[in-house]
Amino acid sequence: MRKLTIILLTLMPFLTKAQITLIPDQQFEQRLITLNIDSDGIVNGQILTNDALAVTDLYLGGGFINDLSGLQDFISLEKLTCYYNPLNGSFGAPYGIVNISTLINLKELDVRASHLNTIDVSNNALLEKILIGNESGGDIPIISDFTKLDLSNNPNVNYVDATNLFNRFTFLNMRNNTANNVYIDVSSVMINPPTVCIEVDNHIAATNGTAPYDTWVVAGNYYFSDNCVLSVEKFVNENFKIYPNPATDYVSIEQKETNGVTLQSVQILDSSGKWIRSVKENFNQIDVSNLSEGMYLFVIQTDKGNKTEKIIVK
Repeated sequence: MRKLTIILLTLMPFLTKAQITLIPDQQFEQRLITLNIDSDGIVNGQILTNDALAVTDLYLGGGFINDLSGLQDFISLEKLTCYYNPLNGSFGAPYGIVNISTLINLKELDVRASHLNTIDVSNNALLEKILIGNESGGDIPIISDFTKLDLSNNPNVNYVDATNLFNRFTFLNMRNNTANNVYIDVSSVMINPPTVCIEVDNHIAATNGTAPYDTWVVAGNYYFSDNCVLSVEKFVNENFKIYPNPATDYVSIEQKETNGVTLQSVQILDSSGKWIRSVKENFNQIDVSNLSEGMYLFVIQTDKGNKTEKIIVK
């Protein structure tokens, strides 16, 4: 018994030692000190985990933060504001990462202009409000570049700000939504703003503005679909015309509509699948006069998918 007591007394300092959360970004920790969250008041790369657990509303806007490691221990958070932070940079790849998978109580999230191109909110079932857009102007050089946003696991979302994103943002998944008075803004000041496909459970009711979508307000270029992936593929397949076929001197590719899909290149392959050459401009007059007679594959590559056409060269 005495031996056991001695062992317990020896281990007691370790058993009672407070847990810590590592905060490697000094700007992040300095903001926590300024907000009186970091109780030791020293920038030392860590805070007490109990300090993090006590926070329900965290404002990190404009904090020049590059790394949000440590955020995962703020599990009581209901509101997180961290817009205008150059997470891992300010423009272009590699983009930043915000891991909020442990923040199961989160209801409001603002990550506008924070150099992101994706965010996973699938574990934040209580989420009601999300902002991922960019500034329309001013002196904020930090750019996010989302292509899609999946809110199918967030039935309570009633406010979505996806404004002024680049033309690659074309998909918003709003399936399983049960909220009332939903407001969605996908508008953009960009030249030729994209048409965003909003996936819902009943696209006919949503398009007609009937229940349960009669309280929804959507701003920007958009359309409703019950399967945005197939919808985009169909758009690619139906929206590009390639002619003449057979061809002798030139082949032209005509795009009927431009909103939402960007023609990037055309790959020319022979009948066996061997690559011949790549065309990245002047799609309306592709020279085929130097090709031998026979059948060729023209792979039309867009930012949303590809379309392959068989072309006969005489």
